[in-house]
Amino acid sequence: MNQDINESRETAAEGFGLRFKEATRASQAANDLFDETLTEFLGINRTDGRCIDLIDRRGRVSAGQLANDSGLTTGAVTAVIDRLEAAGYVVRTRDTLDRRKIWIELTDDMKAITRRIFGHYEKTGPMMLARFTPDQLAAIMQFLEIGTFLQTEMAEALREHLDPRATTPAARLIQARAFERAVEANRTRLQAELNGLLDGKGR
Repeated sequence: MNQDINESRETAAEGFGLRFKEATRASQAANDLFDETLTEFLGINRTDGRCIDLIDRRGRVSAGQLANDSGLTTGAVTAVIDRLEAAGYVVRTRDTLDRRKIWIELTDDMKAITRRIFGHYEKTGPMMLARFTPDQLAAIMQFLEIGTFLQTEMAEALREHLDPRATTPAARLIQARAFERAVEANRTRLQAELNGLLDGKGR
């Protein structure tokens, strides 16, 4: 009987694991679709859209901060800023105390566009959250924080294995194996940082 119960639990866990994986991938695909559509709406590319999001979240950034946050080179970031400024989405302003320092900010028009597109979250967000208990909300926050941590770590690890000479599936498979080995080698550190997030200690 105990064996039947254990097998039933394992089957249920496997079923939930599959549903969880599919729901996560569907959510990521929906986010990606929205981001792609938004950049089309704004008439910009995905990299420019990501930089707009980073500027919006910080309020204002220096070109160096934007390069660091986006993972782009300073030259690439300068090109992004030039394009966004020409499109009327960002503006360069001088620091009032240090005239040598230049800040990048969203224009008033871009801020207005952002408010109108994302403003619905201010209305639907509370309605969604009202259905969950405080403990459930805490678990959701932990899940989002862990997901953000893992995606960032995986992106950094994958970037280290980018090889412009790998132009065929076979060559990219070699790079994928190297990426897999690097992740496995860092598994202990990743697990420790994940445990820290779960314990509320952060990174």
